[in-house]
Parts: sequence; structure tokens; C-alpha cells
Amino acid sequence: IPEDELDNVFDKFIQSSKTKSNAGGTGLGLSVSKEIIRLHHGEIWAEQRANGGAIFKFIIPT
Repeated sequence: IPEDELDNVFDKFIQSSKTKSNAGGTGLGLSVSKEIIRLHHGEIWAEQRANGGAIFKFIIPT
């Protein structure tokens, strides 16, 4: 995921311009994930990996 797209990947219907999968999709998965985590008073974010790809991290308080 390019650096300038990291903040937008959680928006509805957004897919990375660099996706390599032919699996398709609607661009809703990360948006739904963000909403579920938000409802649990948590947070989610994406980071770039040094060798390509991305890491998605989240925190849900106990």
C-alpha cells in the first residue's frame, strides 16, 4: 500500500492501487473491521512492510 493511501484504506469501497490479487472484492472489509473495532473503543491502523505489503494492527481495550 503506497504511503499516501494508508489513511484511506479504511474508507468504504477503497482498494489499493497496488493490489496484486485477482480475487476481487468490494472494498468494504477494512471499513467493516474499523467500525467493529471502533464500537469496542479500539483503534486500527496500517503500516508498510520494508519488503513490501502491509501490516494491519489494532488495539481493543480490556
